[in-house]
Order: sequence, then C-alpha cells, then structure tokens
Amino acid sequence: MLLYGVKRMTLDLDIAVAPDQANLRRFISTLHELKFIPRAPLPAETILNSALVERLVEEKNALVFSFWCPDAPYTQIDMFLTLENGFDHLVSDARRVSVSGRTVLVASRLKLIEMKCRVKPIRDKDLSDITALQLIERNNRSVDSEVESILPLT
Repeated sequence: MLLYGVKRMTLDLDIAVAPDQANLRRFISTLHELKFIPRAPLPAETILNSALVERLVEEKNALVFSFWCPDAPYTQIDMFLTLENGFDHLVSDARRVSVSGRTVLVASRLKLIEMKCRVKPIRDKDLSDITALQLIERNNRSVDSEVESILPLT
C-alpha cells in the first residue's frame, strides 16, 4: 500500500508474474535463493502447471499461491493466480516505480481498487484500503515522489 501513498503496515508482497515458463522458473529460483517456500503443502513447481493452477482456482477458490520464509515467518509473497489479477491484465496501465534502485511495474490504483473489491469475503482492511485509494484517486495525487521518500533506495 506504501507504493500507492497509503501508509499502513503490511508484511506481505502481492505479485503478478508474467506467466511464461522461463519467467516462472526464474521466479521460483529467486524465491529459493531467498529461502521462501510454499505455504501450502505443494511444491513451488506447481505454478508451472497451468492445469493445476486452474484447479486450485476453481476447486479451492485460491486467488494466490503463497510463499513464506521460515527465517522470517511473518513475511509472505503472494503470487496472483487468477486471470483478472494476472500480469497480462495488470500491465496495460501499470506505472514504473523505483524501489531500492530497481524499476518495477506497479498496478494502477484503479486496478488495485478492482482487485480489493473482488476479495470475498471482503475484510475491514480491504474496505479501508479501498476508501484511502479512492480518496487519493479523486485528489489525483501523484505518489511517485512520495514513494522515493518512503522507501530506502540503495
């Protein structure tokens, strides 16, 4: 939420990964290097099999595939599984933001509001986030300069 100008504590990172096999393998390799493992009792390679991912979405109502780090148990990376939250849907109006010296694509505020509205059951923190994001959007504030001052650039 910091990347959108909303200052609140969060310990997870929601990420949309381009779904090509080579990129997914790089993602898994990076998670392995960072010592992140799947939260569910499934191998990380599950995300390489689109049929298995579809089953998780349809049968388990999974929106994300979660990874966590046993050395830092409160940190989590959630990879979106659904098409409407996927990379191909979010990239069209994403903006570029500098984070720790790297340029990353960040979904637009409007897409994030849409994503939070789809959470079922919707949580109080999602409702609060939606309200804050709508306020920023109405005021048409640019948060890019604020991001630079919030995040350490090394």
